[in-house]
Parts: sequence; C-alpha cells; structure tokens
Amino acid sequence: MPHAEDSTEAKPLVNGDKPSSQAVSHFTSYPTVQDSISMIKSNPYGEKTIDLVNHTYQSIVAPVLPYTQGPYGYIKPYVEKADELADNGLTRVDNTFPIVKEDSQKIKNSIISLAFLPLRLADESKDYVMHTYFNEYNKCGGNGYIAGGKAIITTTLVVTSDSLAWLSSFLQQKKEETKEVIKDKTNN
Repeated sequence: MPHAEDSTEAKPLVNGDKPSSQAVSHFTSYPTVQDSISMIKSNPYGEKTIDLVNHTYQSIVAPVLPYTQGPYGYIKPYVEKADELADNGLTRVDNTFPIVKEDSQKIKNSIISLAFLPLRLADESKDYVMHTYFNEYNKCGGNGYIAGGKAIITTTLVVTSDSLAWLSSFLQQKKEETKEVIKDKTNN
C-alpha cells in the first residue's frame, strides 16, 4: 500500500501500547477520503460534531480505558486479525479498482465522462449523419425536393454501408481473438 502512510501519532495507552489500525490508516490514505475529512473539518457543523465526539471520548471513554486493559488482552489477537483482514481487503480493492488511489477531481471527471457517454455518442452520430446528408444533398444538385429525396436515400445507403463495414471489422477482430484462444486451449 504505497499510498498509505502512518503519519498520525497516536496517544499511548496505559501499558505504553499505541492504538493503531492498518485498515483505518489505509482507508484514510485514499485521496477521496482525505478530501472528505478535510471538508468535514472545514464545515462549522462538522467541526462542532468532531468537538462533541472528542469531548465525549475524553469525559466518558478515556477514564474507563485503564479498566479495559485486562479484558482487551483476551480479544487483542482477534482485533489484530480483523484489522489485518480489513487491510488485505483494502489492498485487494486497490488492485481491482486502481482509480480509488487517484485524485478526487480525476475520479469525479471520470464518472461525469462515463455518465455523459451516451449523450456524446448520440451527438457524434447525429453530426455524422447530418454531415453525410449535406454532402449527398450537394452531390445530387442541392435544390428541391427531388435532390432532398435522393440525398435521404443515398445517406441511408452510406450510413448502412459504414455501419456494416464497422460491424464486419469488429466481428473479424473477435474471430481472430477466438481463434487465438482456441489455439491456446488446444495446445495446453
């Protein structure tokens, strides 16, 4: 986990142990999580909530901590194992979805780009058809209903021809990939 760093110093517990969590450190090292935390800290309501939680911890949990050291010794190996499993899970997420390690703005732009992909493709298709129609309209004489009718028919033929050519090249590529996979499977 190259992006996860232990940059925060934790206060020592009763026996000198320091509370640490590889999973929490790993999770908070993601740029999106860091940006979210800084946004919450900069918001007055978020800052007030953090102060309230800290005050509650100091007044209720901190005085009781020394009494929990004995029972905690029994469950400490299980807590450490759970932390290790969580960290391994986050490492798997890093490997499966490498975009989580990217900057928040880049993730946002990728999502927006993917969301508007159908609109962009529709706009490009419309532009292609209209450009083809105007070219054919000019080739047919460019005036009147007859030239428009001829342009519509030839535009339909050109677009169909281009679509079939693209489909043919796509299927040819998949056919070659399939042949390679079959060849690899039969050789093994």
